[in-house]
Amino acid sequence: MADKNEMPKIFSHSDRFLIIDLKDRKEIVYEEYRPNPHGETCRTKYPIPTGTGDGITEEEQEIYRNIAEIIKDCQTTIGYNLGYFPMLALEKVTFYVLQSVPVMPHDYIKQLIETKAYFGDYLDRD
Repeated sequence: MADKNEMPKIFSHSDRFLIIDLKDRKEIVYEEYRPNPHGETCRTKYPIPTGTGDGITEEEQEIYRNIAEIIKDCQTTIGYNLGYFPMLALEKVTFYVLQSVPVMPHDYIKQLIETKAYFGDYLDRD
């Protein structure tokens, strides 16, 4: 997730998603940004993610499913403050969903690659 090269405070509020492809699981060989057409709606109508014990509207649930569709070809999703319902939608379309810290996306990805933090176990699986 990325807004002006920063991680927004809430995953679904992102204006765009940073997609990265790794060669040999350690070198960035491709990257693109995919727009999130639901960012503004989520920021205004759903400023705080719905909690696990709360009900969720059909509209909100559909938004999270649509966001997951945008990145369904990704093996791993990393985001800050994902929220329970967005995480459920993402878990249905990606292999790994990881919570991150609020830092610059490129810096965070580079740190994960270098330290194999989070990726350590995941990178060795196919």
